Amino acid sequence: MSQKKQPSPELFLNAVMAYRDSAAVKGAVELDVFTALAQGVNTVEDLAGHCQADKRGMRILCDYLCVMGLLEKSGSAYSLTEDSAVFLDRNSPAYMGDVVNFLLDPFFIRDIGDVARAVRKGGVVTSTTGSDVPGHPMWETFARSMTGLNRMPADLLADLVCADLAGTEAGEKVRVLDIAAGSGIFGITVAQKHPQAEITAVDWPNVLEVALENVAQAGLGQRYNTIPGSAFEVEAGTGYQVILLCNFLHHFDAATCSKFLARMKAALAAAGKLYTLEFVPNEDRISPPFVAGFDLHMLRQTPAGDTYTAAEYEEIFAAAGLEVTAATPLSDTAYTVVIAGHNR
Repeated sequence: MSQKKQPSPELFLNAVMAYRDSAAVKGAVELDVFTALAQGVNTVEDLAGHCQADKRGMRILCDYLCVMGLLEKSGSAYSLTEDSAVFLDRNSPAYMGDVVNFLLDPFFIRDIGDVARAVRKGGVVTSTTGSDVPGHPMWETFARSMTGLNRMPADLLADLVCADLAGTEAGEKVRVLDIAAGSGIFGITVAQKHPQAEITAVDWPNVLEVALENVAQAGLGQRYNTIPGSAFEVEAGTGYQVILLCNFLHHFDAATCSKFLARMKAALAAAGKLYTLEFVPNEDRISPPFVAGFDLHMLRQTPAGDTYTAAEYEEIFAAAGLEVTAATPLSDTAYTVVIAGHNR
């Protein structure tokens, strides 16, 4: 006869003390522990010397990273897990350690203890946030920090776009509008994969400076144009075969999204497509866990933002006179791409 499992406070205590995990990762990234391990520096003594840290402190940090599952330990030697080697070694093309500069920035997490107030109010507690202040420097930090995190989804999104553009005639220019371009990684990747693509990026002036730095590194200056200002206000023109809306709509309520999409419909060519990259939870709104959990960020950081299900996106787009033709999950990422065009 199996013994009934006894109640345990472990889940609750781990949740309450989750700040330890955030602090450990942030500290390890700042000390470049993961990169040092990738270079073969793998004992406490050598890591402490390499990272200019105390031996006891380094031992405790590395042991905790093992507890978290970010490192492995054999005897006195530490090593990277497969995931850490790919995403936390600064020399890896998929490095995303810089994301701590944004996600753990004091401005971003300042209201973390005010969830009860946010729930009572139904939105952000403070009166002004980075989400609604024009040109706030937080968005420049976002652009610089999130490039690594977005490389894989940008690559997969570009593959979808290029597959849809496969019938484009040689020499025909493909006009691409990239809304809230951020670092520019999504538009840049499309341009790298499709030689006829010409990108027009919309974002705040300070953010576009980051995008232009990345454009220069990619050698795409002749095919990249910028329009500084609010995506809700600028005149972006018409006749775009592709419109990219990446990590944008979740900042707003459904009615605002539909109103904005109506503007995008006017900018879209007759046979054009709009590609919306977002966290799209299942209809139960509690799975998959990471995607569903993103909604709490929207409660804390925006006045009325939300994560929308695929069915809700169909309604949002339909209200703008657009038809959703596909909702495609991007493999090995948390993202889904909602593809829409003019009603047929």
